[in-house]
Amino acid sequence: MQIAGAIIAGGRGSRMGNPHKAAIRLHDGTSSAQRLAAALHEAGCSPVVIVANDATPYAGLRVIPDLRPGLGPLAGIEAAMLALAPAAVCLVAGDMPCLGSADLRQLISAWDGRLAVAWTDRMQPLCAVVAPDLASEVSAALDRGEGGVHRLWERLNAAQVRFASAAAFSDLDTPEDLATWR
Repeated sequence: MQIAGAIIAGGRGSRMGNPHKAAIRLHDGTSSAQRLAAALHEAGCSPVVIVANDATPYAGLRVIPDLRPGLGPLAGIEAAMLALAPAAVCLVAGDMPCLGSADLRQLISAWDGRLAVAWTDRMQPLCAVVAPDLASEVSAALDRGEGGVHRLWERLNAAQVRFASAAAFSDLDTPEDLATWR
């Protein structure tokens, strides 16, 4: 089955002070979005899109807007799944620049054909592979006013893909996180 890649980056970025935190230049001159797009491609995902409500900062990437702006990452997942159907979707949070192709290959190879989510010492809900037929479950959760990705993946009995280290899942939420990123 074809697996597409989606970078979820439609948030407000309020802690970072920038709604386009996936586009912020890192110390090596790249952005988190560029690094993640490359990792998804290297892991075999095609096509790769970014879910964001403003395409301007993401030149060179195909941008899919949220269908339900302001409803959080689950709405971004819905937009990606509907836009990329009938492919399965490997989704990642736009603020995890350390996530590499080897990590994504591990997740994809452990995918059970339905729903697999990365686990370290806890669930990493925005690093998952989702079958296209689960789009209706995502939409139904949003229709009910549920916004929690974690809760939905638990309810759908996501397969747990264990990672020994949480380092790849470090996210950039604040200016302090960016200052310490290497």
